[in-house]
Formats: sequence, C-alpha cells, structure tokens
Amino acid sequence: MSEAVHLILSSIRTVDDMVTAFADEERCRRLLETMIWPDGRACPACGSTRSIALAGRDTGKHRARPGLYQCSGVDCRFQFTVTTRTPLHSTKLPLAIWLKAMWLILQSDKGLSSVRLAETLGISQPTAWRLGHALRLMMAPVDRLGGTVEIDGFYVGGEPKKGADGPDPGRGRKGLRKTLKTPVLAIVQRPADDLPGSPAGAARASIVKNLSANETARVLEKDVQRAAHLISDEWKSFVALGHNFMAHETVRHSKQEYVRGDVHANSAEGFNSRVRRTVAGVFHHISPEHADLYFHEIGFRWSQRIAGKKVERRTRDGRMKSRRLWSRVAPAIQMQHLLRGAQGQQIRRSSSGGIVINP
Repeated sequence: MSEAVHLILSSIRTVDDMVTAFADEERCRRLLETMIWPDGRACPACGSTRSIALAGRDTGKHRARPGLYQCSGVDCRFQFTVTTRTPLHSTKLPLAIWLKAMWLILQSDKGLSSVRLAETLGISQPTAWRLGHALRLMMAPVDRLGGTVEIDGFYVGGEPKKGADGPDPGRGRKGLRKTLKTPVLAIVQRPADDLPGSPAGAARASIVKNLSANETARVLEKDVQRAAHLISDEWKSFVALGHNFMAHETVRHSKQEYVRGDVHANSAEGFNSRVRRTVAGVFHHISPEHADLYFHEIGFRWSQRIAGKKVERRTRDGRMKSRRLWSRVAPAIQMQHLLRGAQGQQIRRSSSGGIVINP
C-alpha cells in the first residue's frame, strides 16, 4: 500500500475526518483500488498482474464507467473494475457510501443495525441490510486456527411463543429441543504472545444442527489444524474428538473446576457472551440462515485488538488480580484488513429480496 493512502487512512479519527476523506468519488475509487490490490492490479478472472486502463475511460471522458481495466493475457482479455467479483460487484451505490458504511460499522463496538445504518447514510433499510451482509462476507475467516484453541457450545435465539392452550416447552437441554434456540459452536484462538502490542487471536462461530460428535467434528475439521492444542469443557462430544489433535485438555465444570493453571475455556466463553450481547443489544434477532455472517463480523471485531499493559483489578470477592488491557485497531486500518479478502466472492439479490452468496 502506498504511503500516501496509508497516511490518509491513518488520519481518519473522527466522523468529520471520515466524511472529508470519502467526499470525492474518484478519490474513493483510488483508495479502494489500493486496499483491494495492495500488490498491484490483479485480474479477477485469471489472476494476471498485467492489465491496462482502457483508453479514455479511466478519466470518464466516455459514457463507460471510470476505472475500467482489461487483462493483457492473450487467453483472457477480461474487462474488470475494482469491484468485479467482490461483494461490491455491480453495485449501484456510490463507493463513498460503501466506505462510509465500512468505517461506521468498524468504529462501533458491537456493530450497527440496518435501521441505524440506513438512517445515518440516507439509504433504505433493505439496501442497508444487504450492504451490511456484503461487508460481513468480506470478514469471513479463511485460515484454519492453530496454537492453543478453545472450543465451547452455546445457544442463540429467543424463547418460543406459547399459546393459551399450548404445552409448557420445558427447561434444560430437554427443553431446548422444543424452543427456537439454535446451537452454536464457538472456536477461539489464544494470542500467540502476551506482550504489549501483540495482536489478539482469531475467533469464529458456526451454526450446527446439534452439539453431537459428528457435527462438532465437521466444524473442527474445517476450522482447526490437527497440530493445535485443544482445550474444552468435559462435554462428551468434545472429549470423544480430543484424540484427533496434538493435545487435548479439559476443565471439569461439573466439579466446579473452571481454571487449572493455563487450562480453561474462559476465552471461548467470553466470546460466547460477546455474541449474545451483540445479538440482544444491536440486532435483537438473527435468523439461522444468516447467523454465520453475523458471527463473521463479531469474530473479525474480536481479532482487531492489540494487547496493552497489565493492570491490577479487584474481583468481586475482594482479591487483587492482574488483567491485560486491550486496545482496538483504528477503524480505518481495519478497512485495509477487511478489503484484502474482498476479491473472489459475490453477493446477489434473491428473488424473494434476500441474498445469495456466489463463490
């Protein structure tokens, strides 16, 4: 990334700074090109780094859109722009709206609902909803997690509606099968280093049919390396799969054991709590069909933190305990991390007004 672009993004600290930086459409396009193509233009069809700006069109002299390029590969000759084959593909919104939406969502501690995003940007709520999901698609994790990895299961969703003559839905695990709650498997990677300035580990969550061994194995195979050190509670599905990894340790919650040295699942439980607070406080309800996209956003925000100094804090029972403080990466810098994985996925409107993800 050029030094000039990095300087522009680093200077964005307030809403006024953001509005000024993204006021000009041509400037927004140049910023977007630099962030999506940090190593130079790449053809989204064949990956070639050799391309040309079509004569006269790059400056907007003709009616064709500005920023149109053509691959120089003999067998390709594909014409593209910076938004081609990204979640911004075929957008009719100004690029300034997209960049402002990115900054506002990343600036928020827990995100923005589509209603609030629509009010802020001056667009319709359905447009804001699809725009938000397009940004969440870019936050999707790619690499499998290694090192020390904690896993934990939890449930999202509300209580079922009960009619006047309806039966009691029940409580506990038996009752959960009769409610609208959806099971989720959370995976959190511990930071590789505990020194100030070190980045936080990655985090992600996936909707599962249940917390059985088969469903858990499916998610872990996709998201966790075999060489990882796995830590969990004593849930039978987790215990049954522990032999698939380099090491597996558990804490026995049934025996009131929550920490044993470095063995605990507190990071995963903290992430679970973050998911619940985000859903309840910002979105109020998420559908199981799109829940993974919301989890992408929450996991991305979890990873965009830097370790700070340690401070002494008093616990509820009066004991002094050392805790690590974390600071957030500047939203404008998060945008660079977000847009690096933009190319390769598209998001389309479905016939029913929803979205369809095309890899």
